[in-house]
Amino acid sequence: MNAATGDFAVVEYHVFDDTATSWGNARLNFYGSLYNGVPFFVYNGKYDAWPISNYDDALLAELDIPTDVTIHMFGVPGIGVDEYDFVAEVCIEPGGIGKTMVFQMVQVLDKFPTHHTYSRNGFRQAASEETLTIAAGACQTVNRSFTFDSTSMATPEDILVIAWAQANGTSGPADVHQAAISHWPFAAPAPPLFEDGFEDGTTDAWN
Repeated sequence: MNAATGDFAVVEYHVFDDTATSWGNARLNFYGSLYNGVPFFVYNGKYDAWPISNYDDALLAELDIPTDVTIHMFGVPGIGVDEYDFVAEVCIEPGGIGKTMVFQMVQVLDKFPTHHTYSRNGFRQAASEETLTIAAGACQTVNRSFTFDSTSMATPEDILVIAWAQANGTSGPADVHQAAISHWPFAAPAPPLFEDGFEDGTTDAWN
């Protein structure tokens, strides 16, 4: 994560311990065909890169794969205490291929849980998923809200919101076409909100 900042969106789910969640368990079940024991690390929604010695090479190989999907995202303070509203614009570049994708957005907390020194981007909560059907050269906007809990607000600088658009399906492997990360403190960009919906040379991101 440190070596690939900006290119590598990681969501860490715990299972079989005191920080397991129903949503994390659902993701484990989604990738059940790839599961060979804990830990397992799903690259681009497609395969387990285990053993750890393969992680760097597997990342570099996936970063070379182009995508025609873009995601631009930002957050602003909401009405409630510690509530933030997020807007994500999901687009398919002109000349790309129209597709149906499942859009997910989650809040994570870096270095959580604290009793593991290797913890990164630990899952805290998920917004409702949405199935998007987008044509080439078109965009769709998704709005979601999160209220951050006291554990997250104790170290707000470690709060991230991560969104991704994944191939439609009820189980993995399922290609993650693109992902986006929004860091604390969240703020809306200067108008226009999305200066360029179609970036050249964007590469696949991760879940």
